[in-house]
Amino acid sequence: MPPFVGFSLYFLGVRYSPDYFDLNIGLIGKGTLAGFMAYYKLALPLLFAVAVLTQLLIIIPIWRSLLKKSRTGKILTVLLLAFICAVLAAGMSYASWDTTTGRHHLLMVFEFMTAIQWFYWLINLFILYLLE
Repeated sequence: MPPFVGFSLYFLGVRYSPDYFDLNIGLIGKGTLAGFMAYYKLALPLLFAVAVLTQLLIIIPIWRSLLKKSRTGKILTVLLLAFICAVLAAGMSYASWDTTTGRHHLLMVFEFMTAIQWFYWLINLFILYLLE
């Protein structure tokens, strides 16, 4: 259920964007919002399959252990997840960074990837909380 909700929100944002019909494969990899939207539009089935597998293999076990923890443990776990998202976003940003674009572009890609991951986790944990 949480991947469906998260991906539905992304789908609605991409589908009802004024640029939807102009999105093509040539936009991917330029580090722009349009490039991300084009990637999302073209790779949606694969991304959804990965999200479902991630949900079953990673998020559900974390959620079950989170329910058993104290309030402090829950806060520390959420902060640890936020840190892990930031580290993974930094790695992905650096791996895809073209040094000719400058460090400012690297920082912007890092912030964008971190925000996407945090938003997905926020939606995911909120939906799991509602289902509990």
